[in-house]
Parts: sequence; C-alpha cells; structure tokens
Amino acid sequence: MKEPTEPLSEAEFPFRELIGCLMYLAVSTRPDISYAVNSLSQFNSKFGKEHWIGAKRILRYLKGTLDYGLRYSPSDNSVCGYVDADWAGCVKDRKSYTGYAFKMANAATSWESRKQQTVALSSTEAEYMAIADCTKEAIHVQRFIGEATWTSSKGITIFNDNQGAHQLAKNPVFHSRTKHIDVRHHFLRDAVENGQIHLKYMALKEMPADVLTKGLPSSSHQKCIENLGMTRRQLNLHS
Repeated sequence: MKEPTEPLSEAEFPFRELIGCLMYLAVSTRPDISYAVNSLSQFNSKFGKEHWIGAKRILRYLKGTLDYGLRYSPSDNSVCGYVDADWAGCVKDRKSYTGYAFKMANAATSWESRKQQTVALSSTEAEYMAIADCTKEAIHVQRFIGEATWTSSKGITIFNDNQGAHQLAKNPVFHSRTKHIDVRHHFLRDAVENGQIHLKYMALKEMPADVLTKGLPSSSHQKCIENLGMTRRQLNLHS
C-alpha cells in the first residue's frame, strides 16, 4: 500500500485502535490475517481512506470465518518450520517481507509476518535473510522444548522454497560472491553446520508460509491456512 493522498482524522476514524485489536488476534490465534494486519500497521501515524477500507475488509473476513481456529492433535511428528519471503514486496521502499511458521501437534504454534529491515538485491538474498530470522526462532523453540521436557531436542527441520538460498546456507563457496549480505545473517551457516537446524526444499505451491508474505487468491489462501492447522470448528452461539 502507498502513502495516503488525503489523510483521515484519528478522532473520526479510530484506525490505530482497530489495528491494535487486529494485531492481538494475528499474534495470538489468527496467522491467516498476519500479513494484512502487518501491512496496514505501517500507516498507523498517517492513514487514508484505502487503509480504513482495508482494515474493515479484515473485519468482514473475520466475521465470515468465526468458526476457524487452530486445531491441535496428538502427533509423533517433531517440530518443523516453514519460511518464505516476498522479494521487494513493499512498493513504498522495495523492502521484502519475511514470513515463517512452526508447527507442532499438527498446527502452528509460532509464526511471524514482517518487513525486512534492509533492501535485498535479489530473491535469493531475501529468502536467505528470511531463513536467518526463522533460524533465530528455531533456536528459541528448541531451547523452550528442552526446558519444558528436560530432554535435549534434536535439530529442527526448516522448509524453504528457494534453491539459491538453500545452497548459500550450506555451501561456503557461494559466500565469496555474496559479501554484500550483512554479516549478521551468516550465523545461519553455523546453525546448519552444528546441526541446530536442517534445511529442506519445499515447492512454492506447497509452502504454507506463503500466506504470511503476500496476499493470495482465495484457493491458495485456503490451502496455506489448512496446512498451518486452521480448520472449522463447531460454535455454540447460544451458550
């Protein structure tokens, strides 16, 4: 979204309060609205009619999906992560969006959608920086599981859909041609080498984290949130 040509008054349109409420939902139980809410939150200090309409569209979507929620169930599968990036997705400053999610017990337990801090010069660089951010969360999840269960957790598998970023994280030869990438992202290589994470490729059409980086057609959106463990549930509206 772009800067508004005619900003609206906060006194007349409580945009920030609405975004705050939507952000609470996006962080707590609704990963399916994370990208939309994150995009709109960038205009909290200066918003226009298009942003207000966008926020109301999220409300209409939530009203139509009141019976959706994350359904957890017993599973023998270990924790795994999914990460994606939308290269130069922001038309305002051409920064990319990072989206990642971790699943445990057949549903998402941790997720994030946010704009990257620096401009990526290629899709590989954008994906590489997204994997680096995902790895930080993977290490946190790994330590949390260890403290909760008193057992040493094995390395967490992270799925990504970019072969270039995949090779960049595993093959040090590639680094001689990518010195412009900030040094802080290269801890990813160390995490791969010491077994804290295991990178695996996943085709874009199967990547559930895609819904955290961009707006999608309804069919793709539905497939992504189902892969994140969001399903319909029965609501007792009379209780």
